[in-house]
Amino acid sequence: MTQRGHVLDDTWYLDYAAGALASEAEGVLVRSHIELNDEAGARLARLDRIGGSLLEQLPTGEALPFSADDLLDLVDGSEDEVTDPASAATPAELADVDIPPALAAYLERTGVQVKWEFLGPGLRKAVLWRGDEDERLWLLKAEPGVAIPHHGHNGSELTLVLKGSFWDGDQEYRRGDVEEAHPDIEHDIRIDPSGVCVCLALTCGKLRFDNPLLRAFQVFTGL
Repeated sequence: MTQRGHVLDDTWYLDYAAGALASEAEGVLVRSHIELNDEAGARLARLDRIGGSLLEQLPTGEALPFSADDLLDLVDGSEDEVTDPASAATPAELADVDIPPALAAYLERTGVQVKWEFLGPGLRKAVLWRGDEDERLWLLKAEPGVAIPHHGHNGSELTLVLKGSFWDGDQEYRRGDVEEAHPDIEHDIRIDPSGVCVCLALTCGKLRFDNPLLRAFQVFTGL
């Protein structure tokens, strides 16, 4: 497990702990990140301790800000997610990637097939889930040294590194790291030349390219 930075804002871990993430896809990515990143796990544990401490400080006899039904709803909503990680099989298409238990369990439970498709020279994609408002959970496989052209975002993007690493400016993102991008961010991504990079990404909206040729090519890639 990595012990580096590049973690999410604490609001993500709070929402994860409360079962309040917007979609199952968010849950898969955030849980996978926590499983791979020691700092993310430590932040989640710290927030749990803070929550427990706040509950202990409530005056005796004062009503809790939630009901028993609320707790039962959380339990009912989480039962389907309980899967033995050891029983989740890794798809042959990801045999060379040590995927986190949360992703392995999701793939096995949903039966989603990992089908690599052409995205660009040295780039492959595999869409795992599609939601409302052009939201997608997908895998990216990039060959060593590949550069992803300068681009922006029409929506949000979370990118979790599962294997290898990539560079955004002078920042390197390795296994377990997450990069979060928003519409006001433009950047150039370079895959580290040391090896293949595989990422799990959750995007809302398409990428935004200034180059007209790349915008035309986007029609065929769908991203």
